[in-house]
Amino acid sequence: MRDTAVIIMAAGRGKRMKSSLPKVLHNLAGKPIINYVLDTVDQLDAKRKILIVGYKSDKIRELIGDKIEYVEQKEQLGTAHAVLQTEILLSDFKGDVLIISGDVPFLTLKTLRNLLKYHQTNNFSCTSVSTISKNPKGYGRIIRDKKGEIRGIIEEVDLSTDKKKITEINSGIYCFKKDKLFQTLNKVTPDNKQGEYYLTDTIKILLKEGLTVGNIIAQDYSEILGINNRLDLTDASQKVYQKTLQGLMLQGVTIIDLSSTFIEQGIKIGQDSIIYPFTIIEKDSKIGENCVIGPNSHLINSRIGKGVKVWASIIESSTVKEGANIGPYAHLRPGTIVKKGAKIGNFVELKKTVMGEDSKASHLTYLGDATVGKRVNIGAGTITCNYDGEKKHKTIIEDGVFIGSNNSLVAPVKLGKDSYTGAGSTITEDIPAGNLAIARSRQTNISGWRKKKKKIKIKIL
Repeated sequence: MRDTAVIIMAAGRGKRMKSSLPKVLHNLAGKPIINYVLDTVDQLDAKRKILIVGYKSDKIRELIGDKIEYVEQKEQLGTAHAVLQTEILLSDFKGDVLIISGDVPFLTLKTLRNLLKYHQTNNFSCTSVSTISKNPKGYGRIIRDKKGEIRGIIEEVDLSTDKKKITEINSGIYCFKKDKLFQTLNKVTPDNKQGEYYLTDTIKILLKEGLTVGNIIAQDYSEILGINNRLDLTDASQKVYQKTLQGLMLQGVTIIDLSSTFIEQGIKIGQDSIIYPFTIIEKDSKIGENCVIGPNSHLINSRIGKGVKVWASIIESSTVKEGANIGPYAHLRPGTIVKKGAKIGNFVELKKTVMGEDSKASHLTYLGDATVGKRVNIGAGTITCNYDGEKKHKTIIEDGVFIGSNNSLVAPVKLGKDSYTGAGSTITEDIPAGNLAIARSRQTNISGWRKKKKKIKIKIL
C-alpha cells in the first residue's frame, strides 16, 4: 500500500456551539471531541499526521502537544482553503492524503481502512465517504446520475428545493492522491452563497477533467455525524456513557440506573461492585471488587480498594484502601489516603491526610496535612489548624489516640501514642504518649444570674 498522510480539520470556531471555546475542545463524556478522532488516527499506519488549526489554536496546541504536525488557517475561508494550507508541508510527500474532520468522534478505524483499501485498489484520484440519513438537514448531498455514478457534492445552503429531498449525505471524509489534491484545490473558486472555498467542489473538478472518483457508503450513519451544537454534544455523550456502562455490566458490575449514572471510558471496576444512581466516576479512577458506590457520589482520579462503601461523597485524587467506609457527605481532597477499615463519616473533610487502619472520624471534622495512626478516634467538631497565613504545617496523631469533641489541633503538633485530649481543647503543644491533655479555660458559674438578668431588662424598659 502507498504511504498515507492524514489531515484533520480543526480550524473552525463552531459558531453553532455558542461558545468562546473551539468546538473540538468541548468535553464529550470525559474527554475533548478532538481526542476521539486522534485516538482513531493513531491506530492508522500513517506516515504523516497534520492538524489544521485556526480559532484559538494556542488552546488546541496546549492540549495535544507535539505529537502531531500543525498548520494554521489564519483566515476562515472554507474547507478547501483550509486543506490548501498543508501544501508546503506536504511538498515532498508522495502517496495518498486522508482528510477527516475533527468533530466526528464515532468514526471507526475499520471505515478508514476500508476507505484506503478501496481507494488504492481502484487507483481513484479521490474517494469520498457518504451515508444514508433519514434526517439529512445540515449536510451536503451526494449527487448521482441515472446510472448511480457520483457526479458531485452540493452543500445544503446551495441546494435547490428538489435536491433537498436527497438522503445520501456527505461525510467530509476523503482520500486523495496527493498530486491530484493540490492541483484541484488551486482551481476551486468561491462561487457559492457563502463565498467560501469548498472542498466538495474538488469532486466536480476531477470529474470534469475525466479523472476517476470513488465513493463508499458507511452503513452506520452515526459514524460520520459531526458535533455541531450543544444538543449534538449531549446526544453523543449519552451514547458514549451508555456504551461504557453496558460494557461494565457485562463484566460483572451492577449499575442500578443507566440513565442517571455517568462513568467515563477507561474506568476499571471490579466484579460484584454496585453503582447506585446519581454517581459520577471519572478521570482514570479504579474501583475494586464488592464495592458499593453511591447514590450521589463523585469520584475523580481515585483508587478504591475491595469492599469499600462510598455514600453520597466526593473523592478527588485520593486512595481508599480495603474495607473502608466513606460518607455520607464526606469530602476527600487530593493527596488523601484512607487505610484499611477506616471510617470517614458525615460532613468530614480530609486534605492531604493519611488516615490509619481502623481509625475513624465519624462526623463534623476537618483534617488537613495530617498523619493519623491506627485505631485513632477523632471526636466530632475536631479540626487541624494547619495554615498560619503563610505556610502549611503538619499534624501527627500516633496510634491509639482518643481526641475529644470540639478540639482544635494547632499545627505543627504531635499527639503521642495512646494519648487523650479533653473535649473543647485547643492543643498547641506536643502531647507525650499516654498523657491526657486538657487545654480550655476554667468554667465559672455565676450565682443568681437569671434573676439579675431580668432586673436589668426591666430597668432598661
